[in-house]
Amino acid sequence: MRLPRLIVPLLVASALLGGYSLRIAFTQPTLTKVFADKPGETATFVVDGIRCWGTAQFFTSLYENTPGIFSIQAYASERTAVFTFDPGAVSRDRIRAIMEAPVPFDDGTTSQVFRCVSLE
Repeated sequence: MRLPRLIVPLLVASALLGGYSLRIAFTQPTLTKVFADKPGETATFVVDGIRCWGTAQFFTSLYENTPGIFSIQAYASERTAVFTFDPGAVSRDRIRAIMEAPVPFDDGTTSQVFRCVSLE
C-alpha cells in the first residue's frame, strides 16, 4: 500500500502542534516563593536572566524584604516571573526597578543580572 505524498508532512506538523499545545498545558513553575498567602493583583514579567532553578532562587531572593509582594512564580523554561502583589504597597515600576538594579558581588563589583524584556 502506497501512502499519499502529503501524509508524512501532515503527521509531522500535527505532532509538532500537539507537542506545543501539551507543553503549554503542562508547564510547571521552576520555583514558587510565597511570602504571604493573600490574594492580590498579578503581573507577568518576561525576564532575561532566569535560566534555571538557581537563577530563579536568586531572583526571588531579591524580593524577600519588599513589602506588598505576596508571591512569585518563576518559570525558567519560559523566562517569566508571575508576581502576586498589593498595588497599594508596591507598583509594577518598583518591581521592575528591583529586578533591574545592579547586584553587588563579593569582589566589590556590581552587575545587572536580570532585565525585564516585557510586561504582560
